[in-house]
Amino acid sequence: MSSKKGCVLGTSDHQIVSKIQSVNPKWYYTWDVSPVPGLESLPFVPMVWGSKSVSKLAGSHPVVLGFNEPDGSAQSNMTPSLALTLWSEVTNLGTKIGSPATAGNPTTPGSWLEQFMDAFPQVDFVCVHWYAPPNSASFLKEIDAIHAKYNKPIWVTEFAVADWSGKFPGGFSVSLVETFMKEACAGLDARPFVERYTWKTRTTEDANMGTSALFNDDGSLTALGQVYAAI
Repeated sequence: MSSKKGCVLGTSDHQIVSKIQSVNPKWYYTWDVSPVPGLESLPFVPMVWGSKSVSKLAGSHPVVLGFNEPDGSAQSNMTPSLALTLWSEVTNLGTKIGSPATAGNPTTPGSWLEQFMDAFPQVDFVCVHWYAPPNSASFLKEIDAIHAKYNKPIWVTEFAVADWSGKFPGGFSVSLVETFMKEACAGLDARPFVERYTWKTRTTEDANMGTSALFNDDGSLTALGQVYAAI
């Protein structure tokens, strides 16, 4: 099984322990600073989600993830300059620091991440979020472009197939999503500069990403979840 594969779930999920264990990950995170009781044997990576999260994490940790989608008003919502002001506090919390993970494309000229990285903050790897149609070649080309632009290792901390157009209610067909997952994960595993990755799940009823769900409502693995568990 992949040594890079992870899992991300929110701590409000009352089945979080069994769900995470069922996909056989090598690490996990929760968009928060504290590990989940019952998962002591699995490496946990804390995240400094936003400006108010900096004071929530104490001590020094092997790895810390930076701000979550600071370019999104519904997420951590901060300017590059504000993020840079707080960054020294983030770097004091970990030995290895992941960049903020942006919602927008980090290779776009003038992007949030470009503005942030142009100030040369301490960043040991770039965190990437990706949601798009099931085209593994396009996805891996984008990962290569991000690496070429920033010359840093990459953690894909959220990715999944999504239909934002609404053309396919519930998402693209399960077979297309499964094929994408197998090809994309194989491509990430084959790239030495990609250190970690984790699929992002929503519920099977989600209008845009239902077919990307790893879990059924009862907590059991979907067909896609079984594919991910075997990777």
